[in-house]
Amino acid sequence: MSESSATISSPPLQKKQTRSCLSTTLLIIIVFPVALAAVLYRLELFETVHFPSGELPQSTATAPAVNPHMRVGSEFVAEGKVHGPEDLAYDKRRRLIYTGCEDGWIKRVTVNKSVADSVVENWVSTGGRPLGIALEKSGELIVADGVLGLLRVTQKGKVEILAGEHDGLKFNLTDGVDVGEDGTIYFTDASYKYNLKDFYFDIMEGEPHGRFMSYNPATKKVTLLARNLYFANGVAVAPDQKFVVYCETVMNRCRKYYLQGPKKGRIGEFSPNLPGMPDNIHYVGQGQYYIGMAT
Repeated sequence: MSESSATISSPPLQKKQTRSCLSTTLLIIIVFPVALAAVLYRLELFETVHFPSGELPQSTATAPAVNPHMRVGSEFVAEGKVHGPEDLAYDKRRRLIYTGCEDGWIKRVTVNKSVADSVVENWVSTGGRPLGIALEKSGELIVADGVLGLLRVTQKGKVEILAGEHDGLKFNLTDGVDVGEDGTIYFTDASYKYNLKDFYFDIMEGEPHGRFMSYNPATKKVTLLARNLYFANGVAVAPDQKFVVYCETVMNRCRKYYLQGPKKGRIGEFSPNLPGMPDNIHYVGQGQYYIGMAT
C-alpha cells in the first residue's frame, strides 16, 4: 500500500513544481521590463557635468583645530530614543528641545535637571520628513519639511503648510530654515530637480539646483533670494540681522546674503573652505556659529 500511495502522489508534486517554475518565469518576464524601464527613465533625467574648477573647494593645508572643551561636561540627551534626528530648536523658556526624525515625527524633549531623566515624546507627525527647525517669537515651530515644504506647527500640534513652491517650481527638498527678528522666515530648497529619496543624484550630477528664499508671514509671499546653489542646506540669521548665512553642502562652504547696508541683496563669502560638508548651522553667541558636518 505504501508503494502504491507513493506512486499516486508523485504526479501532483511534479505539476506543483511546474506551476511554480511557470509563475517564476512569468514574474521575471513582467517585472524585469518594468524595473528596467524605471531605471532607464531615472537615468534619462540624470545629466552629469563637471563642477566648475573655480567653484571647487580647496584642500585644507592643515588639520582642523580640536576644541578640547567641546565635550567637557556634556551629556547625551534622549540617547537611543530618537532615530535620524536632523536639526533642532531649543525653547529656553519652556526647557524644550524639538527635533525632526526620519519616521516623520517631531520629537519633543522635556529637559529636566538631570539630563538622563529628560522625557522624550512623539509630539507631532508631519506626514513627511521634518529637516530644518526654528522657533518663532510666539513659540510656534517653523519646519523645513523635505517632502511637504515650509510648515508651521502650533503649540497645540496643528500643522499648516505655508508654502510648497515658488513661481510654479515646486520645492522638492526643503532643507534649512531660520527666523529673523521681524518674523521673516529664511529657508532653502536643496534641489528643485531631485526629491529626498533621490537626493544623492543631485550631488552626483554636479548641477546647482538649490535655492535660497524668504517667506513673509504677513503677505504670505515667497521671495527668491539666490538660485543655482550646490545643495543649499542650513540657514542662520546673524544676531545683528545684517545678513543670513546659508550652507552649500557639496562645495564645503557657507555664504552670506546681506539684508542691510550698502551690500543689501548681494552675496558674500562667510566660510569658503570648510574641512567637510556643512549641513546645519546655528549661532550660539559670542560671534560663534556651530556647523554640523554631513558624514
